[in-house]
Amino acid sequence: MIVSIHQPNFMPWYPYFQKMEMADVFVLLTHCQFEKNLFQNRFNANDQWYTMSVNKGMIPIVDKKYASPERDWKKIKKGWPKYSSVLDQFDCCISESLCDTNIAIIYRIIELLGIRTKIVLDKPSDKLSTERLVEICEQHKATTYIAGSGGSREYLNVDLFDNSNIKVLFQDQDSLIKTPIIEILYDRISKCT
Repeated sequence: MIVSIHQPNFMPWYPYFQKMEMADVFVLLTHCQFEKNLFQNRFNANDQWYTMSVNKGMIPIVDKKYASPERDWKKIKKGWPKYSSVLDQFDCCISESLCDTNIAIIYRIIELLGIRTKIVLDKPSDKLSTERLVEICEQHKATTYIAGSGGSREYLNVDLFDNSNIKVLFQDQDSLIKTPIIEILYDRISKCT
């Protein structure tokens, strides 16, 4: 059983879905700390940031709220007029809940990309960091854990996975398609019409 785990980011970049496709089970990590200035409420495309403002406070992702979801979403769409036919498909995903919005967007992207990986949500836990990841892998009877290519090598304690007989694979940096997901979806939808 191959498992991968990631927070429900806002409009994740394509390598997020490449990692998802490599797994049998992809766990959305919602019971963890919101990380300011990262990717839970924003994305970068063509060297520009597109952000959904959030209410103040460092609380778990599952409890985090967007401050002005409809206004911010309209602003993001206005910045991408070429892709309005794709972005319009996410209008129904936008809500006050960061977690619900991001998960709805992820499910819509999965549908558009035709990904068949099983998606599940995490459960609350007292464990942190690598111990938490190992716990989730054990819950799903993982034999292999797929880690991202970025900072994973720096913070991941691979020995803890080894102790549980779980092999760790890192995404291959050279195989990542570093195109914004909106452009990938636009190209796929354009080819179908």
